[in-house]
Amino acid sequence: MLEKLFSLGYSKTFAERYYELWGERALAIAEAMERPLPRCFRVNTLRIEVPKLTKLLNKKGFQFKRVPWAREGFCLTREPFSITSTPEYLSGLLYIQEASSMYPPVALEPKPGETVADMASAPGGKTSYLAQLMENEGIIYAFDVGEDRLKETRLNLSRLGVTNTVLFHRSSLYIDELGVEFDKILLDAPCTGSGTIHKNPERKANRTMEDVKFCQNLQMKMLEKALSVLRKGGILVYSTCSLEPEENEFVIQWVLDNFDVELLPLRYGEPALTKPFGIELSEEIKKARRFYPDRHGTSGFFVAKLRKL
Repeated sequence: MLEKLFSLGYSKTFAERYYELWGERALAIAEAMERPLPRCFRVNTLRIEVPKLTKLLNKKGFQFKRVPWAREGFCLTREPFSITSTPEYLSGLLYIQEASSMYPPVALEPKPGETVADMASAPGGKTSYLAQLMENEGIIYAFDVGEDRLKETRLNLSRLGVTNTVLFHRSSLYIDELGVEFDKILLDAPCTGSGTIHKNPERKANRTMEDVKFCQNLQMKMLEKALSVLRKGGILVYSTCSLEPEENEFVIQWVLDNFDVELLPLRYGEPALTKPFGIELSEEIKKARRFYPDRHGTSGFFVAKLRKL
């Protein structure tokens, strides 16, 4: 079993970790990540209604199935030519987005008129979905540190007709300097990306436990900052595209232990791990969710929803 993971290119450290976490299933997860994901898209309801756009695409020979957790989300089953070369794409009627990435904005449930923060927003997929769910009303404060990625975000938001978002070329670790209290916060945290091997195969071999620790430390700092500016009763959704418990369950356990928050149940995905590497975590952690390439046909993904008490 470990030999097979080595043959796929995983380092000894991570092959052994994954076998300890999932046993025989580790191979099914790894093999699923060798295959490309289906191309998925989200109908941009700021510009067009869902039935109208699906009809337009059907006429051109595109076929797709619905993403279970996203009313506006679809995955292509037939793409006669690249959907990104259609006038519908170019004029911002749809946005290409991986199915699991659609879940955090849906889980956050932002409402028109609310004050929302997106703490790591580039390239703007989740930000634009938040704006869509808010019907362009209220305000989104969107942060990112990468200048080029921020340019891409600006172009995406403009193409999609998003008008309720302020972009900050700054780390969201400085979010408290705004003096704003937020109703809802999305933290799609910087992570090791071990759930995205289909896009980044080099991560099988070149990631180390130092990288995991570095990300965990940053994630905790960002969560602490987020909770300091979230109003009482406000909602925070935390997500990563990492498979590592240190960046997921352990971080959420740390939040439960150190802050006055509660985990809220999520409907989609598999319950998060409560005994990773034999370490007992709170049963509450099951309310957070994991998405796996072998069962859900998505990236490896983690989502948790917290309410500040």
